Amino acid sequence: MCTVSFISLGCHSKKFIFTSNRDEASDRPTLAPRIYNENGVKLLYPKDKIAGGTWVAVSEKSKLICLMNGAEYAHERKASYKKSRGVVLKEHLLALDFNEMVSNYEYNEIEPFTIIYISWHSEIKIQQLVWDGDEVKNFPLEVKAHIWSASMTYNSEMKKERHQWFNDFIAEHDLKHLTANEVWEFHHQAGKDDAENGFIIDRGLLKTTSVTQLLTQGNKISMKFENLLKNEVTEEKLNLTQ
Repeated sequence: MCTVSFISLGCHSKKFIFTSNRDEASDRPTLAPRIYNENGVKLLYPKDKIAGGTWVAVSEKSKLICLMNGAEYAHERKASYKKSRGVVLKEHLLALDFNEMVSNYEYNEIEPFTIIYISWHSEIKIQQLVWDGDEVKNFPLEVKAHIWSASMTYNSEMKKERHQWFNDFIAEHDLKHLTANEVWEFHHQAGKDDAENGFIIDRGLLKTTSVTQLLTQGNKISMKFENLLKNEVTEEKLNLTQ
C-alpha cells in the first residue's frame, strides 16, 4: 500500500485535499472511518479489522498522518517484527512534538515504512519520515502538489509513469478552483486500463481495496471513504480544536 496525493488549495490557505488509495490483500477486512478517543485526543480513521491499526488518520489537533509500506526501495520482509506500524503511526500522530518523537523513537525491529505527516494549526507544514531498516530520514517538504507510491507495490518505472499522470492532471487544473470530486475521480480513473499499475489495481489477491479522502473545511475536516470491495461510500467529519 498505497498511492497518496496532497494538493494545497492556495499559497496562503490552510485548505488542502489529501487522498489515499489503499492496496491490500482483498481478504483483509476494513472498518469504515469513525471517531475514536485515544489518550484524551479525538482521532478519525478507518480501521484494519484484523490488526486494529490504520494507515491514515487525522487528529482534532489539526494533524494528519499516513503510512506507506516500504522506504525508497522494496525490502525483504522478516518473519516477525516487534511492533505493528499501525501502532507506530498513532504514536507519532499523538505526540505533542513530532520531531522530538522522531529523534527519540526506537525504530529498530520495525518494518520499513514511509510516513507523510501534515500539520496546519497556523500554517500548513508537511514532513516525510522514512525508515529503511537501518537509517531514519525526517525532512520537510515544500507545500505544493505531491504524489507518493509505495515501493513495495510499485517499482521505479511504475512510479515514474504514475507520477507523470499526476503531473499532467495538476498542469490541466487551476488549483485554487480544484474540487475534491475532481481529485476523487482522478484517483479512480488514472491508468484505468492498466490493472497492474493504474491507481485502481487488481493483481489477484492484491487489489486497491479502498479510497480515503480528507478535505479541510474551516474548523472541521471531512473524511470520505469508499470500500471498493463492498461498493460502499461513507463520510465522517471531525471538529478541530486548534
